[in-house]
Amino acid sequence: MGVNVSTEQRVLDVVLSFAEDDTLPELLRHVVESACELIEAPYGALAVINGHKELTEFGSHHDGQVQITSGDPRSIGVADFLGAPIKVHDETFGNLFLAGKAEFTAQDRDILAALSTAAGSAVGHLDRYEQARKREVWLRAAAEVTTDLLMGTNGRDALYLVARTARRTANADFAAVVLPDQNGDLVIEVTDGGRYDAEGMRVPKEGTATYRVYGSGQGECHDQGRLAAVPGASAIVPLRVGERTIGVLIVARPPGEPSFDDPELIEAFAAQAALVLEFTRARGDTERLAVLEDRDRIARDLHDLVIQRLFGLGLGLQGLTGTSKPQVVERISGFVEEVDRTIREIRRTIFSLQEPPSGGTSLRGQLLNAVHESAQLLGFEPDVSLEGPLDSVVPDQVRPDLLATLREALTNVVRHARAKHVSVAVSVDRTVTSLELMVKDDGRGLPLADDSGGVHHHAGGLANMAARARRHHGDCAVDSIPGAGVSITWFVPLVLQEARWR
Repeated sequence: MGVNVSTEQRVLDVVLSFAEDDTLPELLRHVVESACELIEAPYGALAVINGHKELTEFGSHHDGQVQITSGDPRSIGVADFLGAPIKVHDETFGNLFLAGKAEFTAQDRDILAALSTAAGSAVGHLDRYEQARKREVWLRAAAEVTTDLLMGTNGRDALYLVARTARRTANADFAAVVLPDQNGDLVIEVTDGGRYDAEGMRVPKEGTATYRVYGSGQGECHDQGRLAAVPGASAIVPLRVGERTIGVLIVARPPGEPSFDDPELIEAFAAQAALVLEFTRARGDTERLAVLEDRDRIARDLHDLVIQRLFGLGLGLQGLTGTSKPQVVERISGFVEEVDRTIREIRRTIFSLQEPPSGGTSLRGQLLNAVHESAQLLGFEPDVSLEGPLDSVVPDQVRPDLLATLREALTNVVRHARAKHVSVAVSVDRTVTSLELMVKDDGRGLPLADDSGGVHHHAGGLANMAARARRHHGDCAVDSIPGAGVSITWFVPLVLQEARWR
């Protein structure tokens, strides 16, 4: 190098001082200022080239002040300038320019070349340091999410935790967790931050990055305006468990903010979060299954052991009435009635044990409530039989008509039948193709023709039941024997419901 010892020492001191800069903007300003000072050039600039090889940043030095501007010294009227490339790992990171000096010497070129080489090395070290720091931040975030989820955070709270942690760690403005619904359509399940009220929205299938990422399992980063739902830069990464994608994580920044340059770190966080989410979901399913199995066992024991013994006790007591005195018979009848009441209470308990642990009322629970309400008017508890997977296969659109038909049938019994016994049976057949409701009583039967008021009322009620059945491609049949009661059978095909509402 054609420089004197004093200048060489100054260059060495400057090169060593590059290691003290902690951020890239700070380092770049330091490089420009040092080059201008050592070469005594009034003007200096550093043009940084991004991955698309475009000029993205420009720094200048004039009268001791550094400012960020845009352009190239050749485009702003500087006739004579000196330039040198800054290379990081054999790739051009940017170009360092000096201008404004009357004449640049060979020594100036040597100094600038040395500074450019040192700057490239410093940028490389700083980049590795920054990547390590980011990796540590994301690893810490993944560890915190894992700890919180394993400590009991579950359900939607778990999804909010993942979105919130991802947004904060990525220095993003907005984050969302997108999951498939029961039909396989992607829905924005939870969001955190931003100004986008998008929870519950379905993601369009055609041409959306979210569906591409969900289908391919490969993350994508987009610059400003490339993602329709988010105006700024965004990163869309899969929530993967092994080879299976269970959802998508989106983080986004407002317009004007930098793009995401660390998608692999976000993907690693998403993979860890997905694994723990799946584990906590499986653990919750196991716990719920254990509770349901325990409740089923209790219900079976009550039905198979307790109720059968009570039946036996009631029959035994009734057998004593024929050989006892009237006073004793009256007391025994009271005991038999108490046994029947106890059996009805136990039956209600059995059905309540089959209610979902979430606390919501299932279809079975709604049917039982309707029957229980009628019992207060009838003066006795109807027999109830609920068979088949009612809660899982009866469509939501059928349930209101099923319940309305049951209530109307029981109301007719209360008003007109004078029955002593009523049975209610709701069932889904073994092939899961039909739903049937049967309400049968031992009352007077349908009113005779000369009872015009009763005929009119019954005809109106039965017409309503039939209309509700036909609404779902079903039917309603009524059998009546004068003096022996009425049997109403309400039928709806489940296969047609599935095809209609799919």
